[in-house]
Amino acid sequence: MQSAAATFDGLVVELTKCAPPIAGQANQESKRISILGDLVALSYPVKACSAENVRKLVVYGRKYWNHPPANGLFTDLLFQLFSKQKISLPTLDIQQEVIGQCVDFLLSALKSTGIPGTSRIDGDLRLNVLRTLGTVLFENGAACFKSHSALLNALTPLASEGSTDDDPEVRRMALTCLGNLCVKTGTKGANLQKEVYNILMRNLVGDVSEENTSKVVSSALRGLQLLINENKTLVQDSAPTLLSFLQQYGLALPTNSHSFTTTASAKLIKKPPRSLMTIPSDSEFSDGEIGLPRNRLRDSRLQLNAILCLQALAKAQAKLVYPYWFRFLPDPVEGPSAPSLISVMRDSESPKVRHAACAALMAFLEGSKQYLSVAEDSTIKTAFTSLSQKLAEQLREIHQGLLKAVKEETQPLLLTQELKCLGVLIKNCTYDRLRHNYRQDAYDAVTSRITPEDFGITSSVLECIAALLDAGTPLFSTPQADGLYALLDMVMALAKKPEHISVRVAALDVLCSVARNAPDVIGANWSKLVDILVDAETDAKDAVRAAALKLLEQYTHSCGAKEGVQVPPLNWWTDLVDHHVQTAIQDTFYAVRSLGCDCLSHFPSIIFENLPPKRQYACLALALGMVQDEDHTVRAAACRTLGVYVSHPAVMEDVLFLNDVATTIPQLATDKNINVRIRTSWALANLCDALASVGESAQKQGVDLAEVGITHETVVEIIRAGLAAAKDNDKCRSNGVRALGNIVRVCPPMLLVREAERLIKEIVLVVLKNVDSGSVKARWNACHALGNMLRTDAFPIGRASWTDAVYESLIGAVVTCKNFKVRISAAAAIAGPTTRDRYGTTELGASRNITKSMQAMVTGLENASNLDDAAFGEFKYGEQLSDQLQSTLTHLRNVLGANDLEIRGNEGRIEA
Repeated sequence: MQSAAATFDGLVVELTKCAPPIAGQANQESKRISILGDLVALSYPVKACSAENVRKLVVYGRKYWNHPPANGLFTDLLFQLFSKQKISLPTLDIQQEVIGQCVDFLLSALKSTGIPGTSRIDGDLRLNVLRTLGTVLFENGAACFKSHSALLNALTPLASEGSTDDDPEVRRMALTCLGNLCVKTGTKGANLQKEVYNILMRNLVGDVSEENTSKVVSSALRGLQLLINENKTLVQDSAPTLLSFLQQYGLALPTNSHSFTTTASAKLIKKPPRSLMTIPSDSEFSDGEIGLPRNRLRDSRLQLNAILCLQALAKAQAKLVYPYWFRFLPDPVEGPSAPSLISVMRDSESPKVRHAACAALMAFLEGSKQYLSVAEDSTIKTAFTSLSQKLAEQLREIHQGLLKAVKEETQPLLLTQELKCLGVLIKNCTYDRLRHNYRQDAYDAVTSRITPEDFGITSSVLECIAALLDAGTPLFSTPQADGLYALLDMVMALAKKPEHISVRVAALDVLCSVARNAPDVIGANWSKLVDILVDAETDAKDAVRAAALKLLEQYTHSCGAKEGVQVPPLNWWTDLVDHHVQTAIQDTFYAVRSLGCDCLSHFPSIIFENLPPKRQYACLALALGMVQDEDHTVRAAACRTLGVYVSHPAVMEDVLFLNDVATTIPQLATDKNINVRIRTSWALANLCDALASVGESAQKQGVDLAEVGITHETVVEIIRAGLAAAKDNDKCRSNGVRALGNIVRVCPPMLLVREAERLIKEIVLVVLKNVDSGSVKARWNACHALGNMLRTDAFPIGRASWTDAVYESLIGAVVTCKNFKVRISAAAAIAGPTTRDRYGTTELGASRNITKSMQAMVTGLENASNLDDAAFGEFKYGEQLSDQLQSTLTHLRNVLGANDLEIRGNEGRIEA
């Protein structure tokens, strides 16, 4: 006998060889029906089902099987294929053809089932067609755009209250079809999504104590969940209404289901929630739910879909949900027994409902750090309870509920989920404003649940511990004794082989947290950690090797960035390069190579300066070698490392070292990856800082950059890279203009004069564009860059055609920019030229620019005390702005000419 896959292909081939149906040839028709029956009877999924055979089958069926009994069998076959086979269609054209043919057939079959309200209705076929249509449409809505109108016209009447079809199962399945139709339709399906959303919302009202209505509402909620996941903007106008329904169905199912109704004036009944499921078939419930009565299974489906919809809404519109937290999270006034997601987690008889409630709680807490940062315990009694106090009390209830669940949970999967939820809470909670030591309570609770035989629970516990260590103030008052050192010993034991990969990675992540927050403890235990690191760095699993390098990277970063940390001796750093970094940058996994580069960048300046020159060049060579890596993450890390190195005092004095970087970095200014270009622009700006220092020292000795080793060609390449960065993404521009301002300072005078109307003009125009628009950081750096240029003696300001444009932009920044730092920098730049002739290309032009500049300074001084439009952070710069405006005004008065009568006539205002 042939295999199932061969039988499928063979049957399709045999079918397509049949002659087209001809009236009177019953034998041929019987043969086709027989083949169709054989196809339906196959045990799906078959091992190999070619897309071409599926296409041929669908085209054939659409053409020839539009009448009973063939249409019913073909409907069954389509359901089998799309629900069990998971067909992969190779191209969009084939997908559109197959899905389009299926939809056309099913709509035709739906129409053939009869006219609603008459006796000519084939109810079984109608349900079968709707079931199959929902299966075909799921994630295929984008492939049948041409059929959207026809689908809406056919399904909307069936999905509406008061439909002439009195079968509620038809209404439920029509709602399922509408929800599935919208999945993966993207922005092009926005109008469809909005129309379907409104249909589903209208189906949320009804007496859910009645079984059929409960099923309809449950299907509508499932459809809304799919729609919210697809288009989060749909709920913006109707969120309060939807949240009321979700609270009612998700948290407040009544003890007596016969009394539970939903009307405009219905009162929410706060009772412990019941269990539920999403799957229509009772046979598909979990073992813990099989024994529940039928009506409670029905209620559990409704509750589960409500909670899943709530989870989708909280993920999609977190800020929109903040005002409604008190509806779904524990209420401090009513106590822990009040209906909430926590009470559902605790009391529901359905594990799936409890799991969903925990996931919804995680969605509420995820990304809420800024919102929860206002929470603060207060001992001062006031006439009203502030939001900060309410949130603090709610956080108390959430902590108590989650910790109780973690301590008492008996089901491993639920415990893992609750631990993950606790970890999310810890990451988003600001504990230094809360009186109770919740972190210690959480630490005691999670460490008691470490289960060696269950790696899922153990890794989740370790994730919680890592979050606790990163949550602000030190978790332990002293690292010794029963505190951090004991934790370290436990974690190091879990980081060793033969623990499960997830446990080892989580244990190494805890060590990363220790390295971030208590690096001296890592240093004191380094001899114990080395063997663990070596084993992990040579592990076959990418995740383990990356976790080991992450630990090294975090520790080296803390050594270089944190004050008061005991920095390891010089030989430790050389060993780091020889035995860890060199191995890492040759790794096949990009994340390991990237972290190896990051380790090189974290050398403390004092350590790097004390390295022998050969060692310094070895580090540089390693970073230079990674600049051309095939992975953009590694290239970005290498650029950052080079940017750090050129900032070290020892490197800034080494022209050969700088030249190597100068010939490498500009090549990446046009990299395809934006992160690489951002890091390149930063490294380029740091390089130009170093070259400016070298160039100024050379100029004092009467030589230029070329004579100390930086050729004119290299300078031009640096300029072109700076121009590319200054025109790029906003995050690149600030560094691009910074680089241009510094490199112009040390450009050979001959180059500045020769390129005044070409390359230098391009530089100036690009910088001016950044003065006039862009982020505050880019505008400030652009003004600062112009200041550097204007203070350069050979810079052709006053002779070039763009002179007036420079002063107009700077004056505009002083007068109109709301940011004080930009105004300070612009005013300082105007004071850059030391002689009057550099303020204009003619006597009249210079006089006009000086006049406008002085008027701008006076206006700025008059308005300096006006903080109405200033941001709060600007207040501290007010005095500095006034001082700079006064200083620039004084400078401009000193360069006045005898013929500047217009200014002389305003002496009184200037003096004032």
